[in-house]
Amino acid sequence: MNNIKPLHVVDMPERLHFIPEWAKSKGMKQVEVALRVGASQGVVSRWYAGNVPSSEYLPKLAELFGTDVHGLFRHPDEEWIAQLLRTRTPAERNKAIEMLLLLFKDDERTGTEG
Repeated sequence: MNNIKPLHVVDMPERLHFIPEWAKSKGMKQVEVALRVGASQGVVSRWYAGNVPSSEYLPKLAELFGTDVHGLFRHPDEEWIAQLLRTRTPAERNKAIEMLLLLFKDDERTGTEG
């Protein structure tokens, strides 16, 4: 399924996660993120710079932002589709993918071009 187009086209950050984007979407500054998950501001600053949080903080961050741990590695604008599909059967997910591909069949963009 390499030809599936992303629903939300963003420039991929140099980091693997979208913690700054999640914080921004919730109106939070680094200091608030630090306080709410029990991390130092220095640790949070390193996350913003690209470090991946330790397994101690990933569940806390996910809870803070109202997603699951995997959601931290998706742009927050794409969370709605993940939540919608999470409770669907594999057959329903495949049907949704087929419908989306039909909807965007004339779109020349690929998943890598943006």
